[in-house]
Amino acid sequence: MPDFKVDLEASASDFIRVVWPAIECKVGGGEIVPVESVADKGMATMLDQRSGIDAWHLSKDKQVRGIASRVQWGNTPWNSFTVRLARDSGAKTEYEKRKHDMNAGAGWLYPHLTIQAYVSGSKGMGGDLLSVAIIKTKSLIDACDKILSGGVSAKDGGVRRTSNATFIYANWSWLERSGYEIKVVSKTLAAA
Repeated sequence: MPDFKVDLEASASDFIRVVWPAIECKVGGGEIVPVESVADKGMATMLDQRSGIDAWHLSKDKQVRGIASRVQWGNTPWNSFTVRLARDSGAKTEYEKRKHDMNAGAGWLYPHLTIQAYVSGSKGMGGDLLSVAIIKTKSLIDACDKILSGGVSAKDGGVRRTSNATFIYANWSWLERSGYEIKVVSKTLAAA
């Protein structure tokens, strides 16, 4: 199985196992349904790659909205959102797709919420939740635009290069101080 498919499955599994229980009340309750559990593989892949939707949030009021989720593993919760800005392959990124979908005015589907979580240990090893944050995707893209325009300190947000891509990072504390509506749950809060 390709590495990206292993990552997606591990991310979806940990999202259901430790992330959703910690944030369910923060988003109004209801149910989380991974896209791949309700759509054939072709449709699930299309929703993920074209719209960035990893799961559906079904509210208690019978409403449905899309969620983008990112789970990262390790023993350090970086407490920041990361959004892929560029790929070495030249393929379109989350930043480009979300920005286009929001600005096109054509009703294109994109996730209403973006959730980023940090889980202890290694991928797929059943680690504990360290921290998680929730933000409206429109707000996250707006924050990315501010970071790209300059004037944000490197400790608050910026651009980082990895081996095959470039990411925008936005620290949760900066987002809060900047007036963005963000909900954060840390390990100490999740355990309470």
